[in-house]
Amino acid sequence: MKVLFKTNIDNYQTNCFPKNLPSVPRIGEKVMVTNVFVQWFKDKKLPIALEVVDVIYTDQGVACELWYSDIDVQIAKQNNIKLF
Repeated sequence: MKVLFKTNIDNYQTNCFPKNLPSVPRIGEKVMVTNVFVQWFKDKKLPIALEVVDVIYTDQGVACELWYSDIDVQIAKQNNIKLF
């Protein structure tokens, strides 16, 4: 089954995430960016994994909506990192 990741966060694009996963992530699980992008996100002090907040099944596959986890938001606030 094809899994597509989407997010409304400007720093993250669909191509930042894995294209083929053996199973569909569930709500609450995290999806890490591909290895190619890890260092880029670390340099910008952005999380390298986003939380699955919604899973939508369609006849074309599955769409997973990703967002920052609560812990990532709290850490960013404490360190004055702008996530948005």
